[in-house]
Amino acid sequence: MRESLSVIFPVRDIQSEVQNRVQDLLERLCEISSDVQLIAVDDQSEDATPEILEDLRRQFPQLNVIRNNQSAGPAQSVESVLCLARGEFIFLHQSYDPIDFEEVLQLWKLRKDEQLVIARAATRVRRIDQQLLQRLNDWGRKLEEHWPAPRTVVNGLQMMRKEGIKSLAKIKDSEEDLEVTHQSHRRITGPKFSSNSGVSARMQNETLSEKR
Repeated sequence: MRESLSVIFPVRDIQSEVQNRVQDLLERLCEISSDVQLIAVDDQSEDATPEILEDLRRQFPQLNVIRNNQSAGPAQSVESVLCLARGEFIFLHQSYDPIDFEEVLQLWKLRKDEQLVIARAATRVRRIDQQLLQRLNDWGRKLEEHWPAPRTVVNGLQMMRKEGIKSLAKIKDSEEDLEVTHQSHRRITGPKFSSNSGVSARMQNETLSEKR
């Protein structure tokens, strides 16, 4: 069975490394799937990044290039073009940093789980000085006491099953809570896909962690 994938990632002012990033990512993705789509979203770069991306687009048919009319930030940049992804599985990278391919491989292993809709790669655990950790912990508690609870914003890499996301888009006005594994239950809204399916879906958010 063919398993197609799309990877959406933002770029900004990385003219010295954008070519290597795209070529390396494409080469490695083609090792795990024969049907690959890359969508690079240029977030109003002020250097030669757009021109280099355009040259790469002509060289690699798998690459699509989108340029924002105004700077939107990494998360909104990739979310705004989610509807252009044609892969069965969609990787969304919400950071200007390079994609960690080890995280891609970890998430790709979860594709056989038919219940999975969205899986997110967790930040890797690193050794931290205990005194520094305690100071940060104390500072965090004081901040929470005097700061209103913000809307949770998660950056990094996540993988989505396109058919499941289409279904989630149908329940945007519903009061129904969806089950989110390893997190408290919350109401979510899916991105806008054009679909005739009205089937609701169960979202499973698998958290991956790797100790270094």
